[in-house]
Amino acid sequence: MSHRTSPPNDGTPAAPETGGDGTYGFFALAWAWTWLLAAPAARAWMQHRAPPPSAIACAGLSAFGPLLAALAVAGPRRQLREVFGRWRTNPAWIVMALFTPPAVHALATALYVAIGGHPAQWFHPPVTSEQVAALVVFPLGEEFGWRGFAQPRMARRHGPVKGSLLVGLAWGLWHLMYSITPQAGGFDPLEFGLIMVELPLYSLLIAWVFERSNRSMAVAIAFHAGAHLDHIERASRTDLRLHALHICVLAVIAMFAARSLGRQDTGRVAAKSA
Repeated sequence: MSHRTSPPNDGTPAAPETGGDGTYGFFALAWAWTWLLAAPAARAWMQHRAPPPSAIACAGLSAFGPLLAALAVAGPRRQLREVFGRWRTNPAWIVMALFTPPAVHALATALYVAIGGHPAQWFHPPVTSEQVAALVVFPLGEEFGWRGFAQPRMARRHGPVKGSLLVGLAWGLWHLMYSITPQAGGFDPLEFGLIMVELPLYSLLIAWVFERSNRSMAVAIAFHAGAHLDHIERASRTDLRLHALHICVLAVIAMFAARSLGRQDTGRVAAKSA
């Protein structure tokens, strides 16, 4: 696969190195809009009652919080092309991105079987209409914000590794309201804890393939869709070893992604100073 080690130059003015790029305002808006829209359904579940149809509709729209935040922040800065305009890449990167999350999940499940575990199923594809909708809605609602807007700016400000981890933490915190579920009858601390550990690691993986593919939004969306294509979080929690192994596999792969991102950044700095 061909790749480049420096951010593409599409004629869009670069954001300043420190401050003024709107990233933290974007985070605040993404959290606020999503939490406000998801709150009515979450409140109903915490009260052990079924949400009204309007609350369910708002919960569905809440997935677009990062997209709306990116529009609100990038639009006045005339940076919409930078956020939405990059799509062309080698198709192999799109295929790789789509199947990376299922491959990570399969490896974790194989290790689980190797230590004596008995998974109810190896893969957890979307089976309900809501899960199929999430496969489309969440990647489109989120990735223009997290990767299209936030990733390049946080990488410029903090470097690609630290910047990706910070995007992952913001991404995890964004899921706060989604950790209030009817199955848990309220807030599920285990689910939220797993999210806050897993998403920074996944953020490193997405950042690696995103940077190597010329920051193609098609790749970012494909990776996110792949995570919904096989959602290991639906696996039973009666034996937490599977979830622990999933985090371990993610951490090891993320470590290699971080090393590669760090080398790319070092090479880019060296090229600028030459």
